[in-house]
Amino acid sequence: MKNTTRHTLLAFSLALAMNTAFAQETSSAMTGKITDTSGAAIAGATVDILHVPTGSHKIVTTDASGRFNSKGLRTGGPYVVSVSKDGFDAIKREGVTLKLGEISTVNAAIANESTLEEVVVTASAVSDSFDPTKMGTSSVVTRDQIEAFPSIARSINDYVRLDPRITQVDKSSGAISAAGQNSRYNSVTIDGVPTNDEFGLNAGGLPSLNQPISLDSIEEIAVGIASYDVTTNDATGANINAVTKSGTNDFKGSVFSYYRKKNWVGDNELNQKFTGFNDELTYGMTLGGPIVQDRLFFFISAEKFEAKNPAPTLNQAIRG
Repeated sequence: MKNTTRHTLLAFSLALAMNTAFAQETSSAMTGKITDTSGAAIAGATVDILHVPTGSHKIVTTDASGRFNSKGLRTGGPYVVSVSKDGFDAIKREGVTLKLGEISTVNAAIANESTLEEVVVTASAVSDSFDPTKMGTSSVVTRDQIEAFPSIARSINDYVRLDPRITQVDKSSGAISAAGQNSRYNSVTIDGVPTNDEFGLNAGGLPSLNQPISLDSIEEIAVGIASYDVTTNDATGANINAVTKSGTNDFKGSVFSYYRKKNWVGDNELNQKFTGFNDELTYGMTLGGPIVQDRLFFFISAEKFEAKNPAPTLNQAIRG
């Protein structure tokens, strides 16, 4: 018996350099306060937020209290944040990264052009337990973590277990539990689109035995538990949201394949040989790049999974 599952993603990222709007679940935000070196707020300062990979800019202005806010920013980075104001020295902060669904804080103290005082710029992610913008406890799995940790099943469920509140309750199906809840109480979204098993037949929580989107196309994964945000629903367990990659100003791609034989799986606790499958093969590719430099990009991902499984016996078929 040969089972074949095809996973294909064709995503043309229409990433304009000006004020691109993203849903809350698929983007990040930045806030901060600009002051002079004495601590006084500076109103009307220009804050230029540059996303280095795509060359896109988001420009905002500080209010009367010296604060600025920018939403709908791309997850990840790096970003370069430049601050300028007439009569003051322009400064910049490089290497700023943003996490999915979180607000990063970038504060700056700029010096008057007539002084030689030291300029201070700080950046941090808002993660305090009593942050008023938080609607529940959450964690983020970054792209670096996805690339650093292997996953035999190439599944989101393997990576959300980096959150200590998530446990695996069934190795064969990959089912996970959040804070002791049943695995079917979790909600999985990809780019804000629900990707759940609506019939409740798959203990892993996904609509297919394999992940419906290639792992190589995912940028970050956010895990929320006990969220009180009205924009999230259908989850009394974990609210798992993955955001996909986008093309950049550089052409980048990859080709990959994974092969596994049943002989590579050890015996169980009763010293019985593994009979779950004969062999498995996964292969695919990714490709991204610019259509219009600094303005319009594309990203393509395709993956195919093939498995040769032994036919079930009559008793196994009756038991379901």
